[in-house]
Amino acid sequence: MTDKSISILIIEDNSGDRRLISEMLAEAGTDEPGVAFDVQYADRLQSAIEYLSQNKVDVILLDLGLPDSQGLDTLKSVYTEVPERPIVVLTGLNDELIGVQAVNEGAQDYLIKGQVDTHLLRRTIRYAIERKQAEERERRLQLQLNLSTRLASLGLMVEGIGHEINNPLSSVIGFAQMLTYEDIPENTKGDVKLINDNAQRVADIMNNLLIFARQQNLQRTYINVNDIIRATLQMRAHALKSNNITVTTQLDPALPSTMADATLLQQAFLNLIINAETEMKQSCGKGRLLIRTTLISDTIQISFTDDGPGITEANLIHLFDPFFSTRGVGRGTGLGLSVCYGIINEHNGQIYVQSQPGKGAVFTVELPVVAEEKHADVA
Repeated sequence: MTDKSISILIIEDNSGDRRLISEMLAEAGTDEPGVAFDVQYADRLQSAIEYLSQNKVDVILLDLGLPDSQGLDTLKSVYTEVPERPIVVLTGLNDELIGVQAVNEGAQDYLIKGQVDTHLLRRTIRYAIERKQAEERERRLQLQLNLSTRLASLGLMVEGIGHEINNPLSSVIGFAQMLTYEDIPENTKGDVKLINDNAQRVADIMNNLLIFARQQNLQRTYINVNDIIRATLQMRAHALKSNNITVTTQLDPALPSTMADATLLQQAFLNLIINAETEMKQSCGKGRLLIRTTLISDTIQISFTDDGPGITEANLIHLFDPFFSTRGVGRGTGLGLSVCYGIINEHNGQIYVQSQPGKGAVFTVELPVVAEEKHADVA
């Protein structure tokens, strides 16, 4: 019985080379207990692209010379399809230079046919996977750093603006509500109600901005994140069903409880669910949403995976900015995701997104496990 399976797609049109690599991988699996290599094949670029669009693999072994594609164009096509997957290029003895160029274009490594043994192949595959994972961690940390720096500046500005607006706004709401109890002409009551409703809407927006700017006191209790997700889904069940959204949950039954503000976490999760629901509904009138929880070390990880239209690289950078929206005027305030960021950040957690156009999006929330606070009894 194996502990880990490493899935490999070999894109190679030469049957002899495919067989040789397969034999070495079989031997490598035998030499390393607990590890097995699950190998799939493609002999054309087009069939490889079709396979990768429907299946995830851990690493790709790619021959650049295929019947329907040649040279670095082959690498560019595969890399465009799955930029998050490590690629090891297979080159001929006289093509080592193109292997070096391939690494500069996004491949993790290259192997020269005829100079590969089992040990080198196994080591190269492991190195490619680990290097790609390290690159992804570095990319995510850099994005998080850039986002945190930008939003910290925005948060300071929001804090100042919020207090300046809230003071006169409270007076507007207060006097509007007082007028509703006064003996005023009937044709004026509607105007007063309009003033009150719109002032209240501004107040709600400011409240969301202050949540983003971390100006809210958390009401921490000992909660289980799975329970918050179930309650949020129950609250949104009718709307999800009406919009043809199928929700699947994979909630870790052993997930530990943690100290957190249940109300604010529910608001963050609700915003993420509504965001995914809206994107899927607008793009194709239906969709699938997978919500998964798991414990990684001392961190609770919650992921929201949708099969919507995906997000462009340009929009990913600004996704958590207040008032940033791709939906056009009058279709939301653009505060939902920035509020999520503020809530999760206030819990000393992280929120990030992975996406490509046409391939849906994965929003991931990470929350630290915080032990229950014990209060001493006062005599």
